[in-house]
Amino acid sequence: MEKSENVKEIEHYKFFQNRECEYFPCHVVKNEDEFNCLFCYCPLYLQEDCMGRPDYILNALGQRIKDCSGCTIVHRPEMYEKVLAHLVRKEDVVSVNIWDLQEATMNRIAEIASFDKMDEEARQLQKNTAATCLERIMESCGESCRVNVLLQPFAAECAKDGYFMFGKERVRCTVLDKIDRQQVTQGYLYAFHAPVLAIEEADSLLEQYYRETFQIACMDVLRDWVQKYLERRHSVKTRQFCSPSFGPGYYGMELEAAEQILGLMNAGRAGITWQDGHMQPMMSLVGIYLISRQDTLPVCKDCVSCRGSRSGCEFCR
Repeated sequence: MEKSENVKEIEHYKFFQNRECEYFPCHVVKNEDEFNCLFCYCPLYLQEDCMGRPDYILNALGQRIKDCSGCTIVHRPEMYEKVLAHLVRKEDVVSVNIWDLQEATMNRIAEIASFDKMDEEARQLQKNTAATCLERIMESCGESCRVNVLLQPFAAECAKDGYFMFGKERVRCTVLDKIDRQQVTQGYLYAFHAPVLAIEEADSLLEQYYRETFQIACMDVLRDWVQKYLERRHSVKTRQFCSPSFGPGYYGMELEAAEQILGLMNAGRAGITWQDGHMQPMMSLVGIYLISRQDTLPVCKDCVSCRGSRSGCEFCR
């Protein structure tokens, strides 16, 4: 009996009612006995991706305002832990419009397809095909072709001598041996995927090639965009540097680390899952950025495409 009373007493911190309040209940509900007043003012109101399903109205100035009168999610007694878990999340989602990066994407397509190594006739044919492919992609995706980039910060102490340590999860990255980790102030895990396209619906093999090339170019351009975004974000007061992406297959990290990194994040917020031994969608990327007081990376260009072989290259040894 004593044990059950203690359990019941502890549960009081999750549930509270103020029936003397002139607004009780402040939402239309079927069962007033289960209406929780604990979160009187919704702590999720200012969050764009709150757990509820609010309506939006426009005020006289044309500003978009959240209308939560039809939402009772924070007033349900079973939602206490879920609301707290949502509040302590550290990750952030940055939505990027691909068409704002169209010029950089086209330039990257030209690099991947090696336009500069073709004769004039072949180069013109390939450029026209690539441009036509981009136009069709724009028609299918519309002007708001957006990619959600999931960013999750972590402390500088997670960068160790040759590996990252996240709780009990150890992610090997040999290039960490070669940088001044005293300059690192924090880091970010990231995840995003390229726009999903129906490759098989292309009219020709050449157009299919450029649809796939477009997706690869998007990932490369976005990875560079995020690096510059984080550098700007941390350079408001004093200049900070953001490293290029440390990721599976880059800068001394093994390809197998993809599943590890994905498991450390709420990757569903970026629309990514792990299925049958690989990420879905197929054109997905995960990795790590480091923020530092000085540029931390070594000059060795071989590190860029290093896949983290356990034996290491001559530079690592």
